[in-house]
Amino acid sequence: MALSEFRYNKKRKHYSYLFKSAGPFRKCILFTTKPTRIWKKKSKNNYRLFKHPNPSCEKTVYVIPRVYIDHVKNFHKDSLSWQFDINDKRRIKRVIKDKK
Repeated sequence: MALSEFRYNKKRKHYSYLFKSAGPFRKCILFTTKPTRIWKKKSKNNYRLFKHPNPSCEKTVYVIPRVYIDHVKNFHKDSLSWQFDINDKRRIKRVIKDKK
């Protein structure tokens, strides 16, 4: 069974979605509230989600379209009971597979 969890990433200081385990490391994508990010002195756009994965939050949330690999110790112990909206799942799958 595939890994599918939401946890706080202490190293990158963002909430993240963990989707694959590779030994002591986890592959994840990060969530942010900013529409753009600075990458090598250039402004890059983040992908906007239809709805926040946290059911009690109404903020606009974006996904950084990059897969990060971090050690298990960099994540918070407790898993969050969040879930993606049905309209966001396709966008998340494309980010995971590195497709534009």
